[in-house]
Amino acid sequence: MTLRRYAMRQIVLIVFTMTALVQVACKPGHRNATSSESVATTGAVFGGVQGGSDGAVTQVVSAWQTPLNLVDIFANSQDSTRVDLIGEVERITLDRPEDVWSSGSMIVAGMNVVVPANLVIQLPVQRYTLQELHTQARPECREKRQTGLASADDCFFERRGAIATILANRSSSGVVIAGEVRLAKADDFTTGVVTFVNHESGYVVLNGNSNSDSGGVTVRINDPLGRHTIQSGKGCGGGINCSPDVRFPVDSDNYTAAFVTGYPLCIPSTVRTRSRDLQGVNTLSFRNGIVSGNDPNCPFAARTADPLSQPVPDSSRFAPIKIGDSMEATGNFELISGFRFFSAHTVRVHSAPTTSPGRPDYVTIAESRWEVAGFPAGSARSLWVGFTTESLPRLDLFRLAIDPSDNGQHEIPMGSTIANPSTVNIGVPPRNIFRMRFKDVFGIGAGGKLSPCVHLANAEIPACDDLGTLDPTQNFKVMSPISREALVRTRNKKEHPELASFDLNGQPAPNGLYQFPVGIEHPDYLEINLNRVQTPHLFTGEPWNLDRRLGPQGCGGDRGSCAEPASLKPFPFDGGLNPATQVIGLNPVPLAAAGRITSGYPYDDTHNGPALNWASIDADTAPASLDPEPVMFDCSDAK
Repeated sequence: MTLRRYAMRQIVLIVFTMTALVQVACKPGHRNATSSESVATTGAVFGGVQGGSDGAVTQVVSAWQTPLNLVDIFANSQDSTRVDLIGEVERITLDRPEDVWSSGSMIVAGMNVVVPANLVIQLPVQRYTLQELHTQARPECREKRQTGLASADDCFFERRGAIATILANRSSSGVVIAGEVRLAKADDFTTGVVTFVNHESGYVVLNGNSNSDSGGVTVRINDPLGRHTIQSGKGCGGGINCSPDVRFPVDSDNYTAAFVTGYPLCIPSTVRTRSRDLQGVNTLSFRNGIVSGNDPNCPFAARTADPLSQPVPDSSRFAPIKIGDSMEATGNFELISGFRFFSAHTVRVHSAPTTSPGRPDYVTIAESRWEVAGFPAGSARSLWVGFTTESLPRLDLFRLAIDPSDNGQHEIPMGSTIANPSTVNIGVPPRNIFRMRFKDVFGIGAGGKLSPCVHLANAEIPACDDLGTLDPTQNFKVMSPISREALVRTRNKKEHPELASFDLNGQPAPNGLYQFPVGIEHPDYLEINLNRVQTPHLFTGEPWNLDRRLGPQGCGGDRGSCAEPASLKPFPFDGGLNPATQVIGLNPVPLAAAGRITSGYPYDDTHNGPALNWASIDADTAPASLDPEPVMFDCSDAK
């Protein structure tokens, strides 16, 4: 059944329900009516009919207009088109509260958007289903069956909604269905100088009075697992380690609270815990804002005078924030027990600690772009930029393929800085920056510096049938199918897998790798054809939309069985464009590799893997068919 007919059915259901609410006694009929037939009602304003307090009719409309008078259901069909939204979330609804994969809707920037079943929403660090946004909300919001993320909610103090970035398609019937949803609790960003560090309560103040817990902005790192901080005091309202909202924390394993090189940060603490090494903790003292003691789990020795020439002596421990540091934070303001503060999910200190080979090292990704199917320019492209604590970045890039049977992750080589000098020493010193760019031009091939096959061959990583080939088919197989997450792993970690790191609480912490959500880039027709800018998004080019098990946390545990595939329902249909053989661009995808786009794991260099069903995705996921003749309402006997 088409989405147009689905939308017509929903309109009829809405009309029927809301007509009943205002007690209009209408009966279904299938007859013609003249414009002179009118409808009467009592009370309230509804669908163009207004009644006074005495029940008298003050306005009449045609009996054959829908009460809401919303849409001409016989209008000519239009092609599916793309819809891109960035705006405040005004309302969130959930269709089946008991179902973790329930569909629902959002009103964003005034537009109603259907959130299909089986869609996973990307938050700054975490991923949640629409239902989990409710179940993981703060207690006062859960009690009211609210998320605390919509401006219509009344369970939070800011009375503003979260910021949603939505990519969607508008069907021929006018229904807007999301294919990607990203949520930030706010778009707040602050930067400045650290003027105070509270070692007892675990927070810092930016741009305040010198050496004083006053003025400026109080910043708490949203750190429920206690990787970087031990928190207490003002602003704590019962959340774990003072976390005001567990949906918007730092990433505890792929450090989003770090120095610019990716070296993880910490706030030295005077607090004793069972898991902490207590030696020296109680000797912390303060004179003129300078710490004279030491926290062995967050040692000041990690902050060398010249990070570029003086690597951290013992890089197994995190490095402390100090007064005078330049810092930036991304997150949102919270009000807990009358205290307003900035809750950060991402913190960057503008200093660049470095590490020595053979000691724990760290890496971070600053930017990633990976082009999804559509390829109107006749090529596939990706970009990866990041920083490491090693002065010469030595690392490999992997896309993470997921086995749908158990949601297990598998690392597929995609690029490397090893023996590829064009990828390192980017910019002026310090040169801890790496950049990998790949481009496969269909029908021509990939240039040497842009060929993933060449990169992998130089690094002695077998990945292509003919190592070092510039063939477009081989290179496309490396770059497809697109994955929702990728990972960089340092060669230092590969050479020394035994290297261990420890957080502020003395617990084991990762090093030498960084796993991150991919920055997915959809085709931009402004640079191709101005008459095609409305072309719908090819959400069928993202395997996890065809089978949620191919995305991280797409099944298992509280998210249910991995036994059966499940696509987005209803699907944000693209008009029937086949992502595997599309010919939108000047040159089509190499035929021998085209099946990769809609393939699942496992696959190898010569096989595309199990094919995902896309051709009938619209028909398979649409609701039951409508009555071919729309049901109208005979209101001529209304009382």
